[in-house]
Amino acid sequence: MHIVPDSPSALPLLSGLNGRRLVLASASPRRKQLLSMLGIPFDVRPIGVDEVYPVALSGPEIPRFLSELKARAALDTLAPDEILITSDTVVQLDGETLEKPGSADEAFGMIMKLSGNTHQVVTAFCVVDGRQPDALNTDHDVVDVSFEHLSAEFARHYIENHHPFDKAGGYGAQDLIGACAIHSLKGSYYTVMGLPMHKIFSALQRLD
Repeated sequence: MHIVPDSPSALPLLSGLNGRRLVLASASPRRKQLLSMLGIPFDVRPIGVDEVYPVALSGPEIPRFLSELKARAALDTLAPDEILITSDTVVQLDGETLEKPGSADEAFGMIMKLSGNTHQVVTAFCVVDGRQPDALNTDHDVVDVSFEHLSAEFARHYIENHHPFDKAGGYGAQDLIGACAIHSLKGSYYTVMGLPMHKIFSALQRLD
């Protein structure tokens, strides 16, 4: 899929992208929306990979590992003139990693754990220059997110109407739960949505 954003292009600020093509290896509609903010055409090329990580990993190590796993899986499709971006997001609460829920019951349990607490959203990303496919430029960003106390009724309504199953921690900051439950957010809102745009922009600026 080729995306041509209708927002003003940031290409004059990213000289390393002249004559190159951006590739987003993600099916996430939120990541497509965020990358479109640069106003630069890009290809969406989802990569099918089992998102399994070593049990010894913790904290930011997990999404960093998974971002690199996705990048390595995509290298065979990468042309020299392309710039690849992969990403992964996890929610962490008191040392426990909350990934995408596999059922309504699992989503309900996650949301009730987050209720009234502060958790961390960690989004990692990997940028790969097709001219140097063995060099993985990996970084991550961490955001503290605090929830109001939520009722079981709210959690069930949210799960039934807002499709939490493709979202780490079982929620999306851009929908009802973000509007009604998040009372404090320390860091980048875009990181919580799925791409730390300030860090991705810096990484793209460093391209030759």
